Amino acid sequence: MGQRANGTRQERLKRMLTPQSAAFLGGASSIPAIEYCRLRGFRGQIYVVNPRRSELAGFPCYSSVSKLPTVPDMAYIAVPRENVIGVVRELSQLGVAGAVCNTSGFSEMQGGEASQRDLVKAAGDMPVIGPNCPGVANFADSSAFMIDEFGAHGTDGAVAVVSNGGAYISDMSCSDRALPLAYAVGLGNQAMVTAADIMHVVLDDDRVRAINLYMEGIADPAGLARAGLKAARKGIPVVVIKGGRTSAGRRAAQSHTASLAGDEIVASALFRRLGFIEVRSPSEALETLKMLLSTPRPKGWRTAFATSSGSYAVLGSDYAEANGLIMPAPSPAASADLQNHLPLFVHPTNPLDISSAHNADFDLQLKLFRAYLSDEWDLAVQVMCFPPPGTSDPDSWAKSTRAFAQAASERGLPAVFINSLPEPMPKDARDQILAHGVAALSGLEDGFRAVANAVRFSELAGHLAERAAEEILLPAQPACSGPVYSLDEAAAKSELSKAGLSVPRSIVVEPDQITDLDRLAYPVVVKALSKDLSHKSEVGAVALHLGSPDEARNAVLNMARKLAEDVPELSVASFLVEEMVRDAVGELLIGVRRVNIIGLVLVIGTGGKEAELFRDIETLLLPASRKTIADALRKLKLFALLDGWRGQPKGDVEAAVDAIHDFGRFAIRHQERLLEAEINPLIVCRQGRGAVAVDAVMRLSREG
Repeated sequence: MGQRANGTRQERLKRMLTPQSAAFLGGASSIPAIEYCRLRGFRGQIYVVNPRRSELAGFPCYSSVSKLPTVPDMAYIAVPRENVIGVVRELSQLGVAGAVCNTSGFSEMQGGEASQRDLVKAAGDMPVIGPNCPGVANFADSSAFMIDEFGAHGTDGAVAVVSNGGAYISDMSCSDRALPLAYAVGLGNQAMVTAADIMHVVLDDDRVRAINLYMEGIADPAGLARAGLKAARKGIPVVVIKGGRTSAGRRAAQSHTASLAGDEIVASALFRRLGFIEVRSPSEALETLKMLLSTPRPKGWRTAFATSSGSYAVLGSDYAEANGLIMPAPSPAASADLQNHLPLFVHPTNPLDISSAHNADFDLQLKLFRAYLSDEWDLAVQVMCFPPPGTSDPDSWAKSTRAFAQAASERGLPAVFINSLPEPMPKDARDQILAHGVAALSGLEDGFRAVANAVRFSELAGHLAERAAEEILLPAQPACSGPVYSLDEAAAKSELSKAGLSVPRSIVVEPDQITDLDRLAYPVVVKALSKDLSHKSEVGAVALHLGSPDEARNAVLNMARKLAEDVPELSVASFLVEEMVRDAVGELLIGVRRVNIIGLVLVIGTGGKEAELFRDIETLLLPASRKTIADALRKLKLFALLDGWRGQPKGDVEAAVDAIHDFGRFAIRHQERLLEAEINPLIVCRQGRGAVAVDAVMRLSREG
């Protein structure tokens, strides 16, 4: 048996997912995998390797890989843990394109990291999916290599599900929700093959129209960004769930930036940068994927919502508006036309409760829905609850949904039917609705979330199309090592000033040498300087509104004495005396911190002492353009104040955006040394008068 030439890593992964031959290595635990492979119609050659059996699952057994008549395209490994390394080495030496390692006991278990490193070394150039992996399936080409049965799927699938674990894949694969799966890939420990690697492969398959990721860890953010760029340029939506969020951000740190932008928030920022739709649950993912696949992209948020129940109207409105959908009232013309077709006791409104008209004949309902949808809408939603099979005649429900679908189609509107309960609707009803070109969703809450997610994806796709690749990809992250040290406020502000940011005029004095105070314009503020001091007001290390040089001098002397008495462990040798900023409209917190393997994270939020209390923040990854920064700033609750809330003076938003942009560029220039930097607050003055950094801290590495 000669060694086969193997190509690039991506080519090998493609061969793994579309193999002409496959080898199963293992004992009785491999039988369900072999049977499922056969059940799903795999047309290639199947080999079974087991040194202690002559037959397994109806196939003759070969005693070793070296005895196989040909080199298989892929191998499914379910041998005991102690045999995995040798088997992987042998498969690699033979030139097998790639392997799936189902065996567990590696880095997912305490003490297993060394074994996983040995596995990777033994694999060489051969990609191994796993270990601790449930398997892979390419339903579109009838190739399934899974630990057990993962649902019955045809060859007309359009969704690729990529998951860390098997349970999520099982839920998505076995659900009765009409989700057309093309691929199901369990990554396991991602020792060699990551979600990004699989995305690159499935994105080359034109049958794939959506991707669903379940991630418990982001193994390769830069690779994920490259795959995200590829998806964005092809217009392929990616729906993602991030598991393990609740403990990710528990990190002790002095600055607001670290506590406000925990790792779970950074993950969400990464997903937004890539245009991924982040969802909270498998059921929301299911409904969102169905929505994305079943209807054209909505052009906006204006939603016409019709139902036959007052309760559905109330509950549905709550869910719709909570997720950003806009439901304006019908126009006078539409209302007048509607009144001709509605029961006498029903008034035209949005949501529209058609009440007993639900039982009217088809022609009347068609006229009713035509009148309702005659306004300018972005999408149309109908909510009812189909009766379970055998309980009621579904004819009136079917008639109403057909009339709604036809009226929406005539207007060219994306149309959605939401079954009010989360249980799957009857299959016949679902198939009829889909045949009308309408998305068939289940559950009021998940359904409306899915509708909003589809609108959000349309917006994201538009934004991504306008962005340069550099604002989607993640730049290489240079190493940052050496002892860590902090700059005091004066030194930090000096660095910011060099970067083009505006800082107040100031001088640094010592208690026994207080001079040049008359050079400043009053009032001024006095602050103690110490690299170990981050929250000055809490220890009496700041004095405000000092109106003369004498007041400033006394404040320095009193502060030095009090700090020596109250916090003797704090080393304070000098004090900053600086001019106070006038014409303030609002205060921002601007922070940058370095996140391992991801890069520099920029936080923009409401500043001042209440920053942690309000947690009004937006998080971006650098680099970020001025437009991206401006869009993030507008999302803050504080922005209403900066924009002249209730007739108050407007803030200099353009200057604030410039300052944040310059701060981000400063961080990028110094990324080999910068660990963390924060401005709190950046005072936004009245329009035309700038934005000033009045407090700052920095942590750096001495070696870059």
